[in-house]
Amino acid sequence: MRIINGPHPIKTIGIYEIFTQYPRTSLLVSSRQLQTLGPSASQGLSERAGTLGTLIIMGMIDITSKKTIVREARASGRIILSPETVQKVRDDKIKKGDPRPVAEIAGMNAAKETSRLIPHCHQIPLNTVELNFSLGKDFIEASCFVKAEAMTGVEMEALVGVSIALATIWDMVKYLEKDEGGQYPSTRISDIRVIEKVKRPVSQPDAS
Repeated sequence: MRIINGPHPIKTIGIYEIFTQYPRTSLLVSSRQLQTLGPSASQGLSERAGTLGTLIIMGMIDITSKKTIVREARASGRIILSPETVQKVRDDKIKKGDPRPVAEIAGMNAAKETSRLIPHCHQIPLNTVELNFSLGKDFIEASCFVKAEAMTGVEMEALVGVSIALATIWDMVKYLEKDEGGQYPSTRISDIRVIEKVKRPVSQPDAS
């Protein structure tokens, strides 16, 4: 068990020792660990948490009762850059190469690793991940489309994919964006959002 909020260092100790030795602390307990205590012990722990601290129960949401359907999500975002940097991308004059295909690979890999990055996300076998990029005067916009046949949505996969794609672009052009002090006065990633989320039966064909 881990103390996650309180005046004492985070350390692993027994459940009851926490509320005996460290009053007014918060406790992180997995739902599986709580079940192993038995009804009376877990109830007592919950009652003591209410008076001495905060008991936080962690566990993934059980989606067993959900149906497997087609899930789609599209997320987008943009990285704000100097017009000179964007022009160098257009002219294929970036030292590390064109950032778009590299960002595409990074975004695809990231989308597939979402459940490793975000604790409560379920592992979802993805049918496809598609990244697209468009260049403006002073920005590059990226979009990430994700599709799966699953019991839960894939919007987090789309968000992770587009976020890492944009961060990859930043990494590849950062030498052009730094000022004399090594800072980034105007470079930023913004407007990351879910554009669309779709659910439909597996048997229903694509609208296209």
